[in-house]
Amino acid sequence: MKLCLVILSLITVLSFPALAAENTKETAYDRVIRTGTLRCGYIILPPETVKDVNTGKLSGIAFDITEEVAKRLGVKVDWVEEVNFSTMTEGLNSNRFDAVCFSLYRYSIGAKYADFSTPLFYSKTGIYVREDDHRFDKDFSLINNKDVTIATVDGEMSHYIAQDDFPNAQTFSMPQSTDLSQMMVSVETKKADVTFLNGIVAKGYLDANPGKIRDISGDTPLRVYSHGLMFAKGQYDLVKTIDLILAEMHDHGAIEKILNRYDPSGKTYLRVSKPYEVR
Repeated sequence: MKLCLVILSLITVLSFPALAAENTKETAYDRVIRTGTLRCGYIILPPETVKDVNTGKLSGIAFDITEEVAKRLGVKVDWVEEVNFSTMTEGLNSNRFDAVCFSLYRYSIGAKYADFSTPLFYSKTGIYVREDDHRFDKDFSLINNKDVTIATVDGEMSHYIAQDDFPNAQTFSMPQSTDLSQMMVSVETKKADVTFLNGIVAKGYLDANPGKIRDISGDTPLRVYSHGLMFAKGQYDLVKTIDLILAEMHDHGAIEKILNRYDPSGKTYLRVSKPYEVR
């Protein structure tokens, strides 16, 4: 019987070499465990990921969470490549890194091209206008007008919100590689009337430019999105392993502790609720 199995295996390899190669292809999880290294692509966007201009040292929320994940997995992190929103998926698919170690939107459009971890936290998408513009304060639907211009970035969530919710409005559209803060600049300089941006990115601009732009969404954000790490499509073993570690970090308060260092108020990064209550 053993001899028959060996012969059958040899026939499979000789007759179907591509199939045999496919069956023995190393997965991302296998490579991470074999090398003891998680290779990360990353996006510089404070306070998610910050790079010291003098030393090149990285820090920030996504950096701290990823380093803790790797520690619990018993591997190190190699921060191999800085990417942007237009190049990150190509980097994953060409195997230059194992994950985009940044807190990206977990949304249906991206799910066609990549897989995402369990949520790290949630963010609110606000509606930003000039400080002295009160046209939409009481009725957001007034934005859906041909005389209104929305600042968007191609392929970014602002683009899809404008397309889906305000199709009658005009758009001032910028290339996918544009710094997201430029949407706020476009409103301030009157190239556009309004833009949509998550509170994490908006906070940095608002803090640096007080009295210029305001969020009219208040307690009713336009969207709420969960954020997670991103992986190449189909890398099930690596995603599920990191999901378990992130769940443990939520349960043990490790992610809460990291978020508290950068957002003690808890208003910018919405925490993941625990699925239980201790009585």
